[in-house]
Amino acid sequence: MKKYIVLMISLMIIGCSKENEDAFNLDVGVEFSIVNLDGEDILNPNHPNAIKESDIKLFYLIDGIKEEVYHANYDYPRNFMIYEHQNEFRIRIFQNYSDKEDKPITYTQWNDVDTDTIETTYERTSNAVLQRKIWLNGNLLWESNSGVEPFFVITK
Repeated sequence: MKKYIVLMISLMIIGCSKENEDAFNLDVGVEFSIVNLDGEDILNPNHPNAIKESDIKLFYLIDGIKEEVYHANYDYPRNFMIYEHQNEFRIRIFQNYSDKEDKPITYTQWNDVDTDTIETTYERTSNAVLQRKIWLNGNLLWESNSGVEPFFVITK
């Protein structure tokens, strides 16, 4: 019986060791729904004036150089995804989180003439990169202590 109790206690101690020591929290996503002046969802591919996913490009500013984002082996090679959320379409943008910049910049080029600038500050730890503040075109949109997720409606 003593051996059984020692074995159980040993298993409990091993099971209670640090969880997910290798886990990494990368919190770099921001979401937008995009509407026109009439409030119509122009991310909806069925809208006659929809923003085409194929026209959207992301650029990260790295060391003063604007680089287009494309990773062929990623699920979302251009670091964004458009999806339907309840009754609207949203775009989730995975932002620049370069540790070489105090406020990494992501440029979202919607088409040949329309680009928005997203700037973000991060808190960095050994196992996390966490968004703290997000600016859109120079205007502060979100702070992590706001208690809400970083989601916004843009009118185009």
